[in-house]
Amino acid sequence: MSATEVARNFSSVINRVGAGEEVEIVRNGAPVAQLRPPSQPRGLSGVEWRALIARLPAVDEDFARDIEAVRSEIGPPAGKWPRS
Repeated sequence: MSATEVARNFSSVINRVGAGEEVEIVRNGAPVAQLRPPSQPRGLSGVEWRALIARLPAVDEDFARDIEAVRSEIGPPAGKWPRS
């Protein structure tokens, strides 16, 4: 596709790439870029997330008390975004 075509149809080009297609972008007849799906997907699928959560140990009363003690000790957050 020409760079102009990609710019005019960017959303549909991204949809095509998201579906697995590779798009070569040309300018003045010469290839200048390629758009392709990432080599490794990022994050977990919903199925993978549920399987991960299912494998975690149950929260026991000692853990819950420890969390409450820490929260009481440090108090509420100072602001929405802490500064580093």
